[in-house]
Amino acid sequence: MALANHSPTREGGGKKRFWTAPRVLLTLVALGLLSAFGLSSCNSSDTPNNAPANRVTTAPPANAPPVTNAPPVANAPPAAFVSLPQNLRDTKLQTLDGESVKLKDFADKVLIVNIWATWCGPCRQEMPELVKMNNEYKARGLVVLGLATTYNERNDPGHVKDFIRAQNINYRIVWDDGTLAAPLVQLVSGQSVIPQSFVISRDGRIVKHFQGFNPYSTPQLMRQAVEDALNDKGKA
Repeated sequence: MALANHSPTREGGGKKRFWTAPRVLLTLVALGLLSAFGLSSCNSSDTPNNAPANRVTTAPPANAPPVTNAPPVANAPPAAFVSLPQNLRDTKLQTLDGESVKLKDFADKVLIVNIWATWCGPCRQEMPELVKMNNEYKARGLVVLGLATTYNERNDPGHVKDFIRAQNINYRIVWDDGTLAAPLVQLVSGQSVIPQSFVISRDGRIVKHFQGFNPYSTPQLMRQAVEDALNDKGKA
């Protein structure tokens, strides 16, 4: 028995064209397969669907990575152990609390640098996992840095501070104008999507790069990358 399309079209002779049951079933199967992957990310040029009008993202500055419409990739393979250039390690950054920091300040630490935004749903999903890792591995030498970018937050640090307090985020948040986020993405030829995370070894190499967030695989893979880096297994 045929199932009628809700919006039938007319062809020659005025006959209506209907979807058959097998066709509908194939469509449902395809949708189910797509949803099963669990991959989530936000394009940094997208307007957040669930954000207030005054919280939408703005166009990135000139030094930000170019916005692309390519599909995001989660759990990307190691970035060939890309070394951070010294000038990037020496770049002065500022946290939301006004503290001045540089990546070289953490030369004896393993870093997770996470690019995120308050309006990004996958970022919100990932943050509790970053809190857990920060708590679990801090004593062994892990430092988690969240990068909130001025162009993703409409240059409103007050809103980001309120969000951080409400979500009980206990790791440092850097207020970045693209000075750090853009070069990191460019070093690994990444896409302009968030969340985006970099696991950086004690000697300043990107040993693992993640784009997007998959709740079933990303936390486990990130933990393994951190364990390897803490045990110095990430050296080439």
